[in-house]
Amino acid sequence: MSIYKYLLIALLVFSSYSCKDKGAGYKPNVAGKAGEMLVIMDDKIKQSPGGTELQNLLRETYLGLPQAEPHFKMNVAPHRSFSSFMKTLRNLVVVTVGSEVKENDVKYYRDRWALPQAFVNITAKDTAALKVLVDEHQLKLLSFFNKAERERYIASYEKFPSDELVKQLNASFNMRLSVPNSMVIKLSNESFLWMNEAASWGFQAMFVYEFPYIGEGTFSKEYLLNKRDSILNKNVPGPSDGSYMTTEHQYPVIYKKATINKNEVVELRGLWKVQNDMMGGPFVLQAHYDKKNNRVIVTDGVVYSPEKPDKRDKIRQLEALMYTLKLQ
Repeated sequence: MSIYKYLLIALLVFSSYSCKDKGAGYKPNVAGKAGEMLVIMDDKIKQSPGGTELQNLLRETYLGLPQAEPHFKMNVAPHRSFSSFMKTLRNLVVVTVGSEVKENDVKYYRDRWALPQAFVNITAKDTAALKVLVDEHQLKLLSFFNKAERERYIASYEKFPSDELVKQLNASFNMRLSVPNSMVIKLSNESFLWMNEAASWGFQAMFVYEFPYIGEGTFSKEYLLNKRDSILNKNVPGPSDGSYMTTEHQYPVIYKKATINKNEVVELRGLWKVQNDMMGGPFVLQAHYDKKNNRVIVTDGVVYSPEKPDKRDKIRQLEALMYTLKLQ
């Protein structure tokens, strides 16, 4: 074989490998901020009943906050402006409606064009079919994107954990929680641990505490709130004499049962306040049933951000942290 043929074959093999690596192997990090979403949908479809319903769904109010905030800060753009950059956004929905569509369908993808990306592709033959699809997939759509946001936070926590707090929680409560290294211990005693992250806008805090499981009534809303108020009264004083953290009972507390990491969990969302003072904000609480040790482990996250109305992402961060809990 001549040297020229050898070089030509080597060049073709290298070129083929390089194109494959670039196209299939490399994906950029996602663009955009937490909680942002882009929907690609032409104007005529945007104004149809199905298009309107999809927008209303993704802008649905996030529960348990003092001011109304949507699940996602959403923008809509037509197909003609769907650029390469837009394909890298963290939360993406592409809606295609027309006679050329072969199947009415909703497909869910992870990491399609970027990492870690959540992408949904909706195809419908007409606007009536689009509305049917949105109706059928309401819960799954919201769950898919909310889970993607949560998993991004969890990945960050597990990458940069606070070794001190992880060890402290394991020693005190026989559990693992992937606490980020941005949090520090504010207070720790035999049955209560207060972790805090202070910032210019206020703070995020998480309380971990436990109490015995005494039967089915242990997981009632009334029992959990009474326990919460009693424990916070003793352990979380306010800034002025005689003040302490408690639940704001004038605002509805949302109650939900779930299974997380194979544990039975009750979740509460609502508002907290400082009795005899002016502080307050949202909270999210998860009460985990530890059947092996006949106890309840509570992770209770609060946000204080008096100057900024946007508290959704800060609560999401605390909720994500709770999802890392593993009983030993």
